[in-house]
Amino acid sequence: MERLLDHDPHTGVKTWFSSSSEDGGTWNLRYEQDTSPILDQNKKAQARGFDKRSEMWHAARIPTVVMLEWKHRHGVEAWNPNHKAGVRRLLDDPEYRYLRVQHFMLGKH
Repeated sequence: MERLLDHDPHTGVKTWFSSSSEDGGTWNLRYEQDTSPILDQNKKAQARGFDKRSEMWHAARIPTVVMLEWKHRHGVEAWNPNHKAGVRRLLDDPEYRYLRVQHFMLGKH
């Protein structure tokens, strides 16, 4: 049986807890987030384009559940300065193009 353990109203992330007496008493955490508002904003920003003359460009909006996926699947912590190359690599990956706000490559992986 699964129960709601936590809800962050700022990010919308819900943390669900479940346990089982089978398999030696395992337990699981599952994270859930409605990512559609963030991804919709990204699509709109991609359609608008950007000023290439600017010194700084907004690259991406990354939902919290995607950051958790990156940590679990790729060992990349989005906010860790030592993982900057991994974040660039993932943002340049076509699998994660929906996170991008603009159409430019970050390069230098």
